[in-house]
Amino acid sequence: MKVSVLVPVYGVESYIAKCATTLMQQTYKDVEYIFVNDCTPDTSIERLNQVVDAYPERKSQVKIIDHEKNMGLAKARITALNAATGDALIIVDSDDYVAPTIVEMLVAQMEHSGADIVDAGYAIVSNGLIAKQCLPIHVNDKVYLKTILCQNVEPNRIWGRLIKKSLFEQNNISFTPGVDYSEDFSVLPRLLVNARRSWVEECLYYYRDDNPQSYTNNITTKNAVAFLKAQQIVGDYFIKNPKCSVFSFAMQLGWVNVWRFARRFNVDKALVEEYFRLKPTNIVISALFSMMKNDTIPYKLATSLYLLTRKIYLTLLGH
Repeated sequence: MKVSVLVPVYGVESYIAKCATTLMQQTYKDVEYIFVNDCTPDTSIERLNQVVDAYPERKSQVKIIDHEKNMGLAKARITALNAATGDALIIVDSDDYVAPTIVEMLVAQMEHSGADIVDAGYAIVSNGLIAKQCLPIHVNDKVYLKTILCQNVEPNRIWGRLIKKSLFEQNNISFTPGVDYSEDFSVLPRLLVNARRSWVEECLYYYRDDNPQSYTNNITTKNAVAFLKAQQIVGDYFIKNPKCSVFSFAMQLGWVNVWRFARRFNVDKALVEEYFRLKPTNIVISALFSMMKNDTIPYKLATSLYLLTRKIYLTLLGH
């Protein structure tokens, strides 16, 4: 099995050397590395090339694709995805790093299980120290997807997973240009509903949460719009797909979180209604949805009722 490792590069001169070094040191041999230079304004590419030069046995496996102008994270991932020739792929953010066995172990589990997506455990790294380790949960595929759709229960990360490339191709799934915040959520549920999932019981991916330039650390109006667009993309996909009806309650419960996000970060109400047009049909969720939208109802009260409902639902799921 050939594996494509996809790495967008922008503004990561302090991190790219460690990321690239851990990729070059993979124990698995049949790998292609696709780095997309999204017109990074710093020395990231120079530092990347220095690492690649230090691993001459890997040099022929490395592609560095240059964008003519900065196009954002989602478009960089699209460029990498379109260039990938592997049977499966792993997305790595260029400010993160990985264990030297991540590809080998995920491939072995994919071949053993027949799964379409294989998760690795990951560690959260803050200021150079491991702050937390997160292992995959052991639930069936439907329950897992429901927890993702509920939002803020299980991480909706796309990175650190081995994913068959055919999942993207056969189901016409990709990232959306401009959706550079919540871009993982815009894609992952659509992949999962078409996939069998498995996992390995080791932390193999190291996620840095201390990069101040990370999209995750910046809630701007642009990012709020991207978040709303991601929610609409997933909602539209699940509403139009007949086999997704079993996920309706979880998905609609997640829609309450859209307005919770909007109130938490003071997103203009007109902006939310412009980019997020979905409304729940379930009577319980409709009541929660209306309460969360209503500025006269205290945010803490609306949030408490929403979280209580979610907790009961997850308990019934066996989460």
